[in-house]
Amino acid sequence: MESVEEQKKSSRGILVAIDDTQESLNALQWVLNNLFTSQDRIILIHAQRNPNSLLASGSPGFMVPVDVLKIFENDIKKSTEKILARATEICKAKNLTPETEVHTGDAREVICNAAKKYNSDILVLGSHGYGALKRVVLGSVSDYCVHHVQCPVVVVKPRESKAH
Repeated sequence: MESVEEQKKSSRGILVAIDDTQESLNALQWVLNNLFTSQDRIILIHAQRNPNSLLASGSPGFMVPVDVLKIFENDIKKSTEKILARATEICKAKNLTPETEVHTGDAREVICNAAKKYNSDILVLGSHGYGALKRVVLGSVSDYCVHHVQCPVVVVKPRESKAH
């Protein structure tokens, strides 16, 4: 019988970035339908927002009361739990229990660091389908990851709507 470490060495590590969008869940579903085999490991990574970044103010002396900060922290934690619960349910429908990891910070850095930490064989992200202007303004997490991780990256684009 193989040890857990031996199993990890003989299987592919598929890292899937999960956020609160349908696109990330579509990417997970795509992995399960098109890429995943029973020998593979699925690792779900979620980049949680820093509550301080949500409360940033232009005023240099602005301080957020601790109780307000706690409310934001609790909301972020609940949101993260819901996101991972939805993704885990998708995996369980395929008789799979994924590994999950949550880090606070910029999604680009969190995902790239996780790909390195897990020595991922492949990274899968959902694309929001932003146009060129929005990508320039907001920055593209998938574009950043494509250029900064050492493993292959699959970007699952949204399906075209039936209206087109």
